[in-house]
Amino acid sequence: MFYQIQDEIKEIQYTDVNPDRLTIGLISLQDLEQCYEQFGFSYITVAECKNGGQHIHGTLNSYYDYLFGVIIAINPRQITKLQDRLGLYIKKNLILIVIIEDKDESSKIKFEDILRNLNLNRLTQERLLFVMLEKFISEDYAILEKIEEKISTYEDKINDLKMEKNFTHIITGLRKELMLIDNYFQQFIAIGEELEENTADIFDEENVHYFRVFASRAERLSNNTRMLQEYCVHVREAYHAQLEYDLNRIMKIFTVVTTVFLPLTLIVGWYGMNFTSMPEITWRYGYVFVITLCAIVAIICFIFFRKKKFM
Repeated sequence: MFYQIQDEIKEIQYTDVNPDRLTIGLISLQDLEQCYEQFGFSYITVAECKNGGQHIHGTLNSYYDYLFGVIIAINPRQITKLQDRLGLYIKKNLILIVIIEDKDESSKIKFEDILRNLNLNRLTQERLLFVMLEKFISEDYAILEKIEEKISTYEDKINDLKMEKNFTHIITGLRKELMLIDNYFQQFIAIGEELEENTADIFDEENVHYFRVFASRAERLSNNTRMLQEYCVHVREAYHAQLEYDLNRIMKIFTVVTTVFLPLTLIVGWYGMNFTSMPEITWRYGYVFVITLCAIVAIICFIFFRKKKFM
């Protein structure tokens, strides 16, 4: 689908594209193979779109009189599992988006939403491109807030000694999400900087400030993401510290119990030798005497440890 934008948004065919009119297109890979020659795009860029390899983040490069890159878009509902890949061609008065992978059609929905809410008053190519890129990061503030709330909730559980058994798995998953989100923002920072440089001389210099604003917003989101990554590390360290504290407390109890019973074991060892010359063997109160002695020793040890705050 190609849309010519002037006083109104008009759907046209790629053969009717006027290079003097602002045009935006949303097409498939098959459509790209049919029209790339007409727009003067190199087949190398088409091959890059068809490349099914995994990419951490997208890029944007200059090709003589146009810009080309591949954008990796995340899905707010399934950050680590569902990602979209979009080819982006930018030429004078032309913005072309190629749907490489969009299983849930989320990117297509964003594009259609942009067209429905587009303000045509004094619209420029730079402004249109800014609105499109801004759409990709507009929901990410809410994503970061939700992740921060999750981390804060788990921190409270640590303080309340209500840790979940799979806590390590959960916090690792959050860190992985944050890493992918940070890579997502880094690509937009690079794209914004590349657009601002205007190496292909596509944009009016008086309007490239839009891209500087966009890159700054993406950078702030990236900084917030990295702070959340540090927050995850802090919470994980607090969790391990709590585990170590619990382990030390248990070991302390075992040590105290062992220390209390050590003299009792010695007493039992003495009276367990059954030498005939031991007077307590024939003494009428010998049995009671040993029991009382053991009880007194245990009480003294208990009082001592309580006084020293070992218990």
